[in-house]
Amino acid sequence: MFGKRSQTKRIEELEVKLAKSQEYITDILTFSAGEKALSASASPNPYDNREKLIDELVKKYKGYARYGNQLIQRLVDTRAALAMAGGLKAVARDPSAFSRELALIQEMVRLNELDGQFGQSLAVEKELEGQVLLILEWDAEAGNVRLRFLSWNDTRYEVDYDDELYSRILRIRYRRPGNDRQEVVIPAERAVLIKFNARIHSREGIPTLSGLLVEAEDIDKALRDWRQINRYFASPTPYFRTEDLQEAKDLYDRLLSPGVNWKIGKVFAGPAEFSLVGMDSAGVESIRQEIETKVKILAGGAGVPVQFLGFPEFMSNRATAENTMEPVALVSIAEQRSWIGGFKDLFDKAVRLRNLNLASDKAPFQAGGVEPRMKFITQAQVDRLSALYLPLWEKGAISLKTLLSLLPDIEPEAEEADLEGRDLDGAGFEEEPE
Repeated sequence: MFGKRSQTKRIEELEVKLAKSQEYITDILTFSAGEKALSASASPNPYDNREKLIDELVKKYKGYARYGNQLIQRLVDTRAALAMAGGLKAVARDPSAFSRELALIQEMVRLNELDGQFGQSLAVEKELEGQVLLILEWDAEAGNVRLRFLSWNDTRYEVDYDDELYSRILRIRYRRPGNDRQEVVIPAERAVLIKFNARIHSREGIPTLSGLLVEAEDIDKALRDWRQINRYFASPTPYFRTEDLQEAKDLYDRLLSPGVNWKIGKVFAGPAEFSLVGMDSAGVESIRQEIETKVKILAGGAGVPVQFLGFPEFMSNRATAENTMEPVALVSIAEQRSWIGGFKDLFDKAVRLRNLNLASDKAPFQAGGVEPRMKFITQAQVDRLSALYLPLWEKGAISLKTLLSLLPDIEPEAEEADLEGRDLDGAGFEEEPE
């Protein structure tokens, strides 16, 4: 009898200890969950330095990230296409004085496909890294300059400047990947760094999409939440209402018995009221509004029309869609100023590198005589040309050179040379005989 009491008391003690252990475990898990929630909400933007930001941008563009890949890919490719929409042209300040320099630069542009695939790839890298570093190398066989892009994300190269304003490069330094990690030093004469979205005295450029990664991820997450809700909506729960719990148990056993194997679509007769129970759709509208709001923020921050992201329903009509291209043109033209400044530096350094490698030439080329030109034109600009500038030229208010300079893919000097000797009086057309 005493042994039984002792055993009972021992069991009660163990049960109390088990209950306390479970309580402690619950407290620990709750504390850990709370700490995790606080750490997750403390920093809405986890990309708080350049390394994290560019690594994540590259991962999303390659499709390796967990969220936001498709939207970032679309934004990067669209912005790169808009930046290089008009291509790159080399123009001589004075065609008669700089004809040799112009031929050299035009051949370099063609050789390196700056007006083609390589130029488009540079625009993509600019979106990912916020800057573009080009290395110049002399190709003795081609007799011209070869260009090589150096990725900051791959090499973490460092730029040493010659002044406190970070405008004149002194050298580029980075270490080769591999076991030896040998340092490579590139002099300023063979390097061109083009920075974008940078402050006046900044050492590095900033990607345009730097503040939009979280929005792209939120849109992706919301779409997946929406899909999960749709799965629940597509699978409503059959519900049988009975008089009491015993009837419900008996009915449940009968429906699942091997002989019945009941499913929706089969005949059912019994003392129960059948219905399909689904989720409330109130949360779906909230998710839809979140997606729409985030898409507008993403499009506005990236300077890309919202219909380019696959949401044409946000445009009320065709005129509205066309008008959205005007801000895009302004943004692209502003970014092209950085491109033009960098390409101008590239053209001058290419000429100097040619003189350095062909020192025996008694007539060295002159730097500064060839300038880059990039055009971006929209339908509204074409309409403005035909409605405003063309009548001004017909009335003699502006010169033909001024009119031609407003047209894309037209070289005014070359066109003037081709048109010499022709009758350009009036509208430029010969009158038909009566």
